[in-house]
Order: sequence, then C-alpha cells, then structure tokens
Amino acid sequence: MLKSFKGSRRFRTAAGAFVAAVAVAVVVGLAGPAAAVWGFPGEGGDWKPVNYAGGQITSRSTTAEARDNRNNIVHAWRGGDNDNIYISLNGGPAYALPGAQTWTPPRVIWTDDKGRGNFRIFHTGTDGHVFQYRVQLTAAYQLPATLPDPTRIPNDVRTTDTLPVAAAALPGNSFMLAWNSQSNDDIWTMYYNGETAAYSSPGVVPNALSKDAPALAAQVDTDNSDATPWNQVALAFTGTDNRVYLARQRYGSGSWTSPRQIFAAGTPGWTRQAPSVALSRNGYGVISLTEDTDTTIGSYIISRDGGWSGYYEEPTFASTYGKTPLAVIDNTTLYYVINGSGGGLNGVLWKKVYDFAQMPAPAAPQW
Repeated sequence: MLKSFKGSRRFRTAAGAFVAAVAVAVVVGLAGPAAAVWGFPGEGGDWKPVNYAGGQITSRSTTAEARDNRNNIVHAWRGGDNDNIYISLNGGPAYALPGAQTWTPPRVIWTDDKGRGNFRIFHTGTDGHVFQYRVQLTAAYQLPATLPDPTRIPNDVRTTDTLPVAAAALPGNSFMLAWNSQSNDDIWTMYYNGETAAYSSPGVVPNALSKDAPALAAQVDTDNSDATPWNQVALAFTGTDNRVYLARQRYGSGSWTSPRQIFAAGTPGWTRQAPSVALSRNGYGVISLTEDTDTTIGSYIISRDGGWSGYYEEPTFASTYGKTPLAVIDNTTLYYVINGSGGGLNGVLWKKVYDFAQMPAPAAPQW
C-alpha cells in the first residue's frame, strides 16, 4: 500500500546501535540531544489500514482519534473526496457531522465528566472560526441516534482557514485549545472549565511564533495511579526557522515555560509542517513530524523534566505525503497514524511503535 520506501537510505544502524542509543538516553536522563537512529527499539514495518464498516478510511487530511475510559474509540476525518467531517465509533459505520465543512484536519479528545464523558470534535470552518461538536455516547455506549449540531467557540476564536486547531483534555470535563493567529505568527491558547462551563480569556504564548498549527497534549494524574505524573500541558510547534519547539505549563499555573528548541545535531529533524505531540502515563512522550526533506516520519522522545532524547526515524521510511503524522499514546504505548497511498486517495494506516513502560522512571519536572 505504501509507495515510498527508502530502504537503502541514511541511518542504517545495526541492532546493537539501537540499544546503545537508548542506553545513552537513559544515562543522560533525556536532558539533551543525541544522534539520530533508525527507528525505536523493536519498531517494525507492519503498517495496517484504519478501517470502519465501509472499509479503509480515506482522507485528504490527517485523521484524529480519541479513547474513553472504557476503551471506546472515536475516529474523525475529513472526507477523501469532499470537505465533510465523518466519525466512526469502534470501527463501525461512518456518519457525517451536521454542517461540518473544513479544509483542515479535525481534532478529537475525550473529557471525563465522571459518567460517560464527552467526545469533543473540533474543526476550523471555512471561515476560519473554530467549532465544536460534543458527542456523548448513550447509556449503552453507542453513538446517539441524532448527532449534535456544531457550536462556535466563543471569544472570537479563529485562525487561518487552512490551519487546524489543537486540543487537549484536562480533568473535570475541561480542555485547552491552541491555534495560530489569523493575522500574524502568534500562538494563542484558551482554557475551558468543565465544572463551571466557562471559557477563560484567550492569551498569547510568550515567544511562540509559527506559521503552522501548534500541537497540544496534557497528562495530569487525577486518580493517583501514576507513579511519576506529568501534571502538565505540552505545546509543540514549528518555529519560523522550521525547527521544532516545546513549551510546557504546569497544570493550573496558567503560565508557560519559554519555548525550547528540540534539536538533535546532524539529523533531518526539521519541517515546514505542524508537529504532533503525545504524552504517556509514565513521564515520557513524543513530538512527531513529517520531514521536510522527503515527507517521512521522525520523532523526538521528550520527558516530563523538559528534556529530550535523540531523533528516531521511522524504519520503513513510509511517506506521509506531506501531512503531519498523528502520534497516539494509549497508556504507555505509542502508535503512528498516517495518510498512505490508496488508489489515488489517501488511505489511512497505523502501526504500533514503542512501549514507554520499558523506560526507567524519569527525573522530577524542572521549571
């Protein structure tokens, strides 16, 4: 299915080098850059189609997905040959969201209301305004018979009509949004308090400038089940110099760290596209990107102390066709979701990449 394999290219590292690279990362606590390696330890090339009841999902944009606390999963995607947004629950039938028209990838999160929770689908409308669909599963954990209409995010939240919004779920049925300014390179964020059903005022992230969409993820220990909780929000973005940056916010503080450039010397870890960020439960995460040189996938490991490891190139060199790969972490396991090739359309593919449970306990957060 994938047409772009560069099996003879760079970073053809022996298996022993994988182990050595990880050992170096562990020794330094992932506090600084290391050399790039060819794939995560044990990462294979077993790409599989992302299917729904009608077959493989096809889309012209990066897809989105989220799981609830019962492992129900909602996929959301822009149509393969139209600008509608479709959703599917647990690989079932696809349903078009009422009135959704977009030129950008949608975003999906699940927020916990101590009941069935809420799947929230966000998208940028063709007028640049940001919209939300709040989908609550039925008592039998099925999609409702009638899908809700969209609501426009207040406070005049809007971005360029070709850029998606970023979203991260937070405790108490809350969430945060991040987006690019419609008029300059600023990145804005806004918090929604699920307990009071109120939005805060939008604010600019200091020193965060980008010409593309930011990525947002959060990991907060709400049930004291995580031995080394993040308790923070991570904002990743491509700077105006095409390098990737990371800013962090301790949950509840309201202030961001100064953005740090994530960079491994001698690697192709730069891009003109938006990155993707995902956090595991044990203090590690990734920033994934599509390389500007050849549209293949690379990832940096990041840790809750603000450090990062080397750069890990996807070993099959599968092309993303210029679209941001989606990094998904379920508990501690990392997955990639990409747009591969499929009969002229973009067939969506996934694979398991790495389990961060193998990593040692990270250092305490540094601020």
